[in-house]
Amino acid sequence: MCKKTIEAAANSVEGVESATWDKEKKQITVVYTNKTTLMDIHKAIASAGYDTEKVKADKKAYNNLAGCCQYDREQ
Repeated sequence: MCKKTIEAAANSVEGVESATWDKEKKQITVVYTNKTTLMDIHKAIASAGYDTEKVKADKKAYNNLAGCCQYDREQ
């Protein structure tokens, strides 16, 4: 479920051609064009409730995640 949500968030950004989440590595591989920026992709993932190395999800988005998708967050 988490994989699907993260990939869907990244793929929702115009210019993203593909996004694949690796659950084991906790890493996403994204292929995108110059129609978007890496920061736009980080923001989309954060808006879905997941913190990235550049953007922290707001509390409401995080709380909307299914219980199984919530994780320990650094304060």
